[in-house]
Amino acid sequence: MANIRDLKKDINFLMEEVIETCFMHYHLRGETPEKREEIDQIVDDIIVTRNNLIYKINNPEGNDGKTPGKKFYNEILDEMMQKANEAFDKLGASEK
Repeated sequence: MANIRDLKKDINFLMEEVIETCFMHYHLRGETPEKREEIDQIVDDIIVTRNNLIYKINNPEGNDGKTPGKKFYNEILDEMMQKANEAFDKLGASEK
């Protein structure tokens, strides 16, 4: 991780990719209202996750005015990857 700006760009990029994939599935496989609702829920969850991650970066807690360390940002990066993988798994499960 080079800097905070790059981390924010990575979060935005990955979450946008998840949302774009959801929209593709929405148009290609959203034949029923139930599938459309599942995809809508995935999109809503990703948007909330993106906002929460950006908020955590902008407002680090418990650092007593100190700049957060590498561990803090690596945890955010891990959370981002975990949430994206969960969203792709949910999307794949909704296909079946």
